[in-house]
Amino acid sequence: GAAKEAVRQGTAILEWRMDWYSQIDDWGRTQEVLEELAALCKDTVLLCTFRSRQQGGEREIPEEKYIALLSGIAQSGCADLVDVEAKELSDPKGVIESLHRQKAAVLASQHYFSHTPKVGELEEDLCWMKGLGADIGKVAVMPQRNTDVLRLMEATMRMKERYPAYPVVTMAMGRLGLLSRISGQIFGSCITFGTLGKSSAPGQLPMEEVAAILDRIAESLEYEDEA
Repeated sequence: GAAKEAVRQGTAILEWRMDWYSQIDDWGRTQEVLEELAALCKDTVLLCTFRSRQQGGEREIPEEKYIALLSGIAQSGCADLVDVEAKELSDPKGVIESLHRQKAAVLASQHYFSHTPKVGELEEDLCWMKGLGADIGKVAVMPQRNTDVLRLMEATMRMKERYPAYPVVTMAMGRLGLLSRISGQIFGSCITFGTLGKSSAPGQLPMEEVAAILDRIAESLEYEDEA
């Protein structure tokens, strides 16, 4: 129901947070859901994410099961993007290369739930993901003060200056991170996340509010370009 409503409202990307799915251990049922979502997402990018507990998710699975799940998603051909928690893997480059061979595009992700690394460290994370072959690099941080959010934005802007063609996704979580969730058009983060119903990360805004704010910012930027 929520997926249909998100697609109806015109979301560009639908994320299935697979760690919230109670029958994730049953591949048959998982594949059925994947196929239903793929049919629904003909004009919408489908991102499949299993977020581990250490990265802020709902459940834990052993590395071999996690890799098998990613491989199954790729082989199904249902997902447009597969989230890969690269730092949690013993051979992240090998996993990403394998997913590419199976025709899946990869969004590598890293979450810091207790702090915000320095600008240079955030850049290193995103460059490392690029070096692994990830199609998109994502970093999420937990700010303790406003300057943490500014550091994240600076790292994002520096990455876009260095690698204009490489898509990055960055966000600061929680109340302080609100600005980072709506400023991507300005600083260079290419995806933001909104909710329909229950939030899957601290500080997410409802999808319709995010869309309205992003549209208003886009109008402002277009006006400045014309002026």
